[in-house]
Amino acid sequence: MSSTRRRSRWWWRAASALSVFAALALAGCSAGPAPLPAPIQKQLDYAMAHWNHYNLKAYGDLNPVGGDCANFVSQTLVARGWKMTGEWYNHDAAADWSPAWGYVPAMDKYFSANAKTLGLAQYPFDKRSKIAVGDIVMFDWDHDGSYDHVEIVSKVTDTTVDGKKHVDIKMAGHNKDTKYRDLDYVIDKEYPGAAGHFWHIALPPTASPTPSS
Repeated sequence: MSSTRRRSRWWWRAASALSVFAALALAGCSAGPAPLPAPIQKQLDYAMAHWNHYNLKAYGDLNPVGGDCANFVSQTLVARGWKMTGEWYNHDAAADWSPAWGYVPAMDKYFSANAKTLGLAQYPFDKRSKIAVGDIVMFDWDHDGSYDHVEIVSKVTDTTVDGKKHVDIKMAGHNKDTKYRDLDYVIDKEYPGAAGHFWHIALPPTASPTPSS
């Protein structure tokens, strides 16, 4: 084979390789998912570290007095950057804690009363496109108007179910200790028809939007 033909083939292969890399980059295939904003990543990291390994030294365990779900959610919010207040607190490893911190109905009322200050927006379960990792999920198992359980959103994925677009929500929480509990399974199988809503938490002005998958 002549040197001219060898050079021609080399240039053709190099050009082809470059075109493939360029196409992958344009399609977004060369990069992984966008990183979570720092506050949410800290919250999620805390949830992943403590969903089944309770931080007893700092926050104690409220299961003996009714359940630790709200205590856990509050802890993740502190990891996110929230500060304790005179109404929302846990001191001395649960030796002194407020209802808004560790009791689900009181927590939901606290969120409602302080939604603007806390940067919260309430959405029903059918508005999942508004929901991001780190948001809060409230449950009323028996439709009596009093909320029974709370978890945080640990994963949000855009998918398709029966040919229709669907947002899949996974949750982390205590009591039934889990890091990726499926929302659809909970309201369809575990507690059929359970009522509830989301609390979406606004990002700080300096943070970028949360990716959906």
